[in-house]
Amino acid sequence: MRSEYPQALAHIREAVERAYTDGHFGPSAHGTDTALDVEVVEGAGSYVAGEETALIARLEGDRGCARPRPPYPTGRGLWDAPTVVNNVETLAAVPWIVARGGDAYARRGTPDETGTKLVCLSERFARPGAYEVELGTSLLRIVTELGGGLKGGSELTTVQVGGPLGGFLAPDALDVPLTTAGIAARGAALGHAGLVAFDRRVAPEDMLRHVWEFAAAESCGACSPCRVGSGRGLELALADTPPGAEWKRLAHVLTGASLCAFGRRIPPTVHSLAHVYGDRLAGWEP
Repeated sequence: MRSEYPQALAHIREAVERAYTDGHFGPSAHGTDTALDVEVVEGAGSYVAGEETALIARLEGDRGCARPRPPYPTGRGLWDAPTVVNNVETLAAVPWIVARGGDAYARRGTPDETGTKLVCLSERFARPGAYEVELGTSLLRIVTELGGGLKGGSELTTVQVGGPLGGFLAPDALDVPLTTAGIAARGAALGHAGLVAFDRRVAPEDMLRHVWEFAAAESCGACSPCRVGSGRGLELALADTPPGAEWKRLAHVLTGASLCAFGRRIPPTVHSLAHVYGDRLAGWEP
């Protein structure tokens, strides 16, 4: 659990203690020969520490920085042992699958991307909150029906999907299925499927600067392309002139040489934002 969430950390620790008391965890779970131990670790606050190799490094007591792959964690992970890294959303699906069977779960979603996804809608939606939908659900339906559009009837100008580096979609590009492939076809990434809505009160130039400020602040520094490139991108964004050919060279380096997906996702995110706003972000196109 990230250190910025002390209340969540306390709740999780209490739940684990209860599970041990009730016999779900321990050296003889439910009186069987199966040992099941769960340890709650307070993690680093870095965004990139959620990347699987950085998460493992943090658990081992090192800085939360991405590591080269291969080797992959399933071959050599935590303390050099084979390690499977799953997030809580994946684990939360396990009881449903155990109770109803894998075939039933596979019938949810799409043939290529089965199951459900938690979608979190930001505060500017008329009905913000977390919704569980089947993969393949139209993004337009999520925005208009579940989210109810924007508060006060404000005009939607763009939606940020999948997290800080997931990318941006224009209102006329939302008729797309909520799948990894569908969102990628529009130049964005599904990521954790969070949706942040923006209206005309937010200037695209401010959004661009925010993307670069986030990238520069959260780069773990493990590789030069991302560490130096994110800082240089912020300098270009703070200047009042179009970045020109330098941005194209920088985007090429970030995409091709960054150690992990954090650096590689910066150019597509910037490109998607420039695609939405056109001439207002001239010079940042692909």
